[in-house]
Amino acid sequence: MFSRGTRQPRGLALVNSLALVTIVSAVALRLAEAGMPPVVVRAEAVVLAAGIVYGAIAVWIRSTALASSTPVQLLLMSTNVILAVAALGVAGPWLGSDLPPLAVGIFAAMLLYFDMGHNARHFRYVLAVAAVGLAVLWADAVVNLGVAVTTVATWTLVLLGLMLLAYVTHHVIDRSLVRQAGRQDSLLSALSDIGEGLVITEEGRFVTGNEAYINLTGYTADELLALPSLIDLAPAEERKILAEQLATRLGGGEVPVHYESALITKEGKRRQVETSIRPLTAEGPRRLLAVVRDVTDRHRSEAAERESETRFRTLFAQSQAGMAFADLNGRLTSTNEAFRQLVGYTDAELQGVSVLELTHPEDLPLSEEVLRLMLAGETPGYRIDKRYVRKDGQSVWVDVAARMVRDPKGKALYIQTVAIDIRDRMRGEVLQSARFAVTQALVTSPGWDQAAPHVLEGLCRALDWELGEYWEVDANRESMHFSTAWKRPGRDTTAYEATAAQLTYRRGEGLPGRVWESGRPVSVEDLAKDQSPRAAAALAVGLHGLAAFPVRSGRRVVGVIALATWAPRQLDEALLAVMNDIGTQIGEFVERKRAEVALQESEKRMRSVLDNVSDGLATLDQTGVIEAVNPAVTRLFGYEEKELVGQKIEVLVATTHRGSFMSYVERRLTLELPASGALETMGKRKNASLFPLEFLVSSMQVGPRHLFIATLRDISERKAHTDALEYQALHDALTGLPNRTLFGDRLRQALLAARRNQTMFGVLLLDLDRFKDINDALGHDRGDNLLQEVAARLKGVLRATDTIARLGGDEFAVVSIDARHPDNVIATARKILASLEGPFTIADQQVETGASIGIAMYPIHGDDPGTLLRRADVAMYVAKRAGGGFAVYSPEHEGQTLRHSGLAGDLRRSIAQGELVLHYQPIVLLPARTTYAVEALVRWNHPREGLLPPERFIGLAEETNMIRPLTEWVLDNALNRLCRWIQSGLELSVAVNVSPRLLEDHSIVEDVAKALATSNADPARLTLEITEGVATSAAAGKAIHRLAEMGVRLSLDDFGTGYSSLVFLKRLPIHELKIDRSFIKQVAVDPDASAIVRTAIGVGHNLGLRVIGEGVEEREAEAVLIEAGCDAVQGYLIGKPVPEDEMTDLLESGRELSESPPGPPPDGEGGLKGGVKTTTPALSDSLADA
Repeated sequence: MFSRGTRQPRGLALVNSLALVTIVSAVALRLAEAGMPPVVVRAEAVVLAAGIVYGAIAVWIRSTALASSTPVQLLLMSTNVILAVAALGVAGPWLGSDLPPLAVGIFAAMLLYFDMGHNARHFRYVLAVAAVGLAVLWADAVVNLGVAVTTVATWTLVLLGLMLLAYVTHHVIDRSLVRQAGRQDSLLSALSDIGEGLVITEEGRFVTGNEAYINLTGYTADELLALPSLIDLAPAEERKILAEQLATRLGGGEVPVHYESALITKEGKRRQVETSIRPLTAEGPRRLLAVVRDVTDRHRSEAAERESETRFRTLFAQSQAGMAFADLNGRLTSTNEAFRQLVGYTDAELQGVSVLELTHPEDLPLSEEVLRLMLAGETPGYRIDKRYVRKDGQSVWVDVAARMVRDPKGKALYIQTVAIDIRDRMRGEVLQSARFAVTQALVTSPGWDQAAPHVLEGLCRALDWELGEYWEVDANRESMHFSTAWKRPGRDTTAYEATAAQLTYRRGEGLPGRVWESGRPVSVEDLAKDQSPRAAAALAVGLHGLAAFPVRSGRRVVGVIALATWAPRQLDEALLAVMNDIGTQIGEFVERKRAEVALQESEKRMRSVLDNVSDGLATLDQTGVIEAVNPAVTRLFGYEEKELVGQKIEVLVATTHRGSFMSYVERRLTLELPASGALETMGKRKNASLFPLEFLVSSMQVGPRHLFIATLRDISERKAHTDALEYQALHDALTGLPNRTLFGDRLRQALLAARRNQTMFGVLLLDLDRFKDINDALGHDRGDNLLQEVAARLKGVLRATDTIARLGGDEFAVVSIDARHPDNVIATARKILASLEGPFTIADQQVETGASIGIAMYPIHGDDPGTLLRRADVAMYVAKRAGGGFAVYSPEHEGQTLRHSGLAGDLRRSIAQGELVLHYQPIVLLPARTTYAVEALVRWNHPREGLLPPERFIGLAEETNMIRPLTEWVLDNALNRLCRWIQSGLELSVAVNVSPRLLEDHSIVEDVAKALATSNADPARLTLEITEGVATSAAAGKAIHRLAEMGVRLSLDDFGTGYSSLVFLKRLPIHELKIDRSFIKQVAVDPDASAIVRTAIGVGHNLGLRVIGEGVEEREAEAVLIEAGCDAVQGYLIGKPVPEDEMTDLLESGRELSESPPGPPPDGEGGLKGGVKTTTPALSDSLADA
């Protein structure tokens, strides 16, 4: 069964062979009965032998695949005929005569029929031919006596026998064919309903198959019929095993038989197929139905899936990211090594654990919600930052990305999770969060007692601690006691907390005492290894990790914050640094609040002593009109009561503050604003002096109406104290210079600004020479005096924009910003050294000292504060070893020597001796040249040098701190002159330049207010000119806005030379733009300059500003400005600066101002104006008056 052996003979092959052998056998019998000559016997023997051999061969050939070959079929048919005729020829003599040709033809036709036909309709034609042949034979015998009657009779019997045999054979074959056709129809019907199907014999030979199977193999049906067995379609190496297995399984009666094997198509392609074999129930020979399914694509897909699975498992096992799989209930089923290391559990311990069980309690609500949404199908997955709680109790921040894995039909299968350790990233965010939490608690609390619980809570939540305590130092008793605590809800720590109230620490005792003694943070990674007094109590409630850090006020520890957690914990350097900073911040707050409390108590005591002095009180109606005031109001503001009654309450407030003040009042009068909050504003007395005022409106129901009571309090003293405390916290007590804290902040700000603006700045470290010897010789008090004198000289030579600080001892530091070149920083060093060259008079003794300066520059020598300070320090010691002077960390540039003027002493006396004078230059409107303003320009009428232009003494005034009194003099004289012009009927305003230094230290606000009050001038008629550089300074911004609130007009001078942006200009409260003279000078001849000027005019007009062109010296330039729409001009074409009497004559006479000859200003006339203006280096070689 299913072997590759012979095939049983079927159909016509058997019939033909039997017929031939029968004839030959008859001849043999005749030979045996009659003695024949030897030759005849041998011939007949040969024919007999040939017939027997041919019969055997024909039977074998017709049972093999060779029978389907057309040449083989023709050979068999021709051989049949030849042998039959030869046999008849031998048999003829035996029958009595030779065989007639007609009989031979009839016999041959019948044989051909057997060979070629088994069609029923052909058989009657053969019988008809045989009948006609017999009739002809009989006719020939009777009529012509050509053949003996006996011979004819004999052949008639032979042929009739053959005809009978043929007839019987025909009916047998016909019935066989009918049954075979029925079976074929049944097979074809069975195959029509399956994919690739075929019918085979028990030996595995192909019988028939459908088109799908034939297409699969690539062979034709005839080619498949010719195969000994379909096993031959399998690869050679599989055929033997496949045949044995099938034979065993089919022979054993296994039905159906399923197997999988390879199939080699006609084109040589290998296909993988699944075959199912079962028997057919049709009648006839046993046939098998084979259903074949091509599974090649499935195998490839499965192979790809296996490869993908292998790659995934490799990735899963080797991934640095934690990966885990969970079932639809969120319980873990598989984790990789990275995930297990992340949470500290083994694979066995994690099996069946819910992902929520690993989640930090504070992160549970969010985790539960996103998991619920994913399980409900509302989201395919989620990604969140959260904390896992490790096996050791520590928390670890992770970036968790989870998704629901579904099958192609959308059915949920399992949850895939990827967890990435983000502790490094979160550490910075956590530290920042801690800083913010502390700052917010301090800012929003009135005092430390109220802020302490919020500070502890913020630290614990941000830094992931369970419990926080504050221990306060009692300096009088030299002890530390428990103050307050905060803990997370949950586990009970009452026993541990109770021990705190019972303990008092001294220096070095317990963890808080050790922090107090060392002044540094201290941590205990595991309390189980510590012998501190509260260790046992902490372990009893489950606390293991402990850390504490000092709260400082300056160098003094005023308290200790202690933090505890469940798990052992090791602190890193970043956290320790943040704790130090936070401790300093809290300490400064505590001390400041203590000072405020002390101040408030002092005020209370003062009020109790001076009980006749009370706050000012005023009753208001619902529109804010004053109905009545108490005597304190009249004393405070200088008004009589009758002068105030009927006036709006805003009359007691500075003009610049009335907008915000009335908004507050209206909201209180309409009861929209609670009465608990007071408003700080600026009060204005009758004499126009201003002072800080605390204003509060409260209400009470009196009969049918609300009575509104305004409380007015002068808070000048309190503000002064608060400002002083803030100043002390950031400045050195001995010299008044910024201390190390403020210097560090300024250095960081300079670094950020330089990065943003891509500029350079320098860091200079300065150490005094021979200071120790002087200190030892004269005493520490005299040493302190010398440090104060040095600080004063340093402040005198550095710009207001620079920062100079005392770091400690005799070490000073300077940040020199906006250095356009290393030479600028070196020039600053030279300036410092020069300032220290002269002797110092200390206690009537002449003392000389020098300095060693180290310089480091950003970005050349470093891009962070630490690097710059370290490298400046290295350079300082290089300079010290060289005997003093300065050294650059990377000395690539030659220094430039800065010479100082010898006029410092004379300048200090110039104001008192009346040597300063003002000249005025007109500013006119275009195109009519109507004078609407003049600019005040200072000159120094030196007794020896003559009339000095500003560039000869303005810089000196800046360096010697004379710039403020000089400005005050200019403001007073310019405003007084303005008032006299106004009184004479002239409509005019005056412009005065302002020093950047005065804007940045805000002193200009007070000076302007004082000058306006003294002169009683209208603020709107005063224009202050500020440069672009200082206008963009954050330090000057507050002063600029306060000046604008006072009603003073502001003009942006030298526009185009700085770096103003449109956004900046829009936000700045300015009224005018003055285009720099460097552009005006070229406007008529240089297209680029003309384009810049037109653009500036357009910018100004779009922002609603008046645009002025300064430095107009030629009519052509004026014409271009008129055509471009410029509003006003100033310059030598219009009029040069002249003394005030001459300007008065010009204004009163109404003469045309263009009578002065056009042309550039003479040398020394231009440059720095009004004694209070500086310029950028880009303009230093083209300075001139506008």
